[in-house]
Amino acid sequence: MADFKEEDKPVTVEEFTQYLGKVVEHNSVPQYADERIAQLDEYVKNGGKFEDFYQKQQDTLSFENLDLENEDNQKTVIRELLKHNGYSDEQINNKISRYEDADMLYDESEDALERLKVIRENEIEENRKQQEEYAKQQEEQNRQFFQSVQSDINNLSTIRGISIPKEDRAALYEYIFKVDQDGVSQYQRDFNKNLSKNLIESAYFTMKGDSLVSGAKRDGETSAAEKLRKILRNTSKNHSTYNTQ
Repeated sequence: MADFKEEDKPVTVEEFTQYLGKVVEHNSVPQYADERIAQLDEYVKNGGKFEDFYQKQQDTLSFENLDLENEDNQKTVIRELLKHNGYSDEQINNKISRYEDADMLYDESEDALERLKVIRENEIEENRKQQEEYAKQQEEQNRQFFQSVQSDINNLSTIRGISIPKEDRAALYEYIFKVDQDGVSQYQRDFNKNLSKNLIESAYFTMKGDSLVSGAKRDGETSAAEKLRKILRNTSKNHSTYNTQ
């Protein structure tokens, strides 16, 4: 990865992602021997599954290599098209029988095959567009999330009644989002050091919320009051002893 100036270093996940994207775009333009490989690459990068794309391509390839001189293949493509168009099995069988009687099976199969090729290509393209749109939505949701967290931290004054110094706000944001060369933040590293313990503590504090802090505060106040009473009692005893003397 190329070096960059200190002031240009990405500090958030979003900035780091944008930086990587610019580096890839600037330094490498992939060359593919087959356009379908380029389509697969884009499809998977946008969140699609390789298996889904592969299946669609296999369907298309099977149509490309289909021998229509074979009568079974003729019936297969006609059946496939009619099923796609919503015909029942009974309706499909009746149509195929009529095509056979009229000696139109081959002609109808040629037409059906061309339509199926277009249908598969359109399905692949539509699937690609859906994955691309999904990726854009995910990117926008991530952007909004980072902005929301940053705004909340900037406006933060207390957490569960505990005062948060201003200098801790920037440190907190960096702690959560600033990533190292492995793309991992310090918060993630610290949390994962003792995942089970930290998960339980986090869940418990979330479950109990303000009541946990209030209880701890009351316990602290009770302890402080008890200490004060002991001091007063000791002072009173010492004072009484002094007076009797």
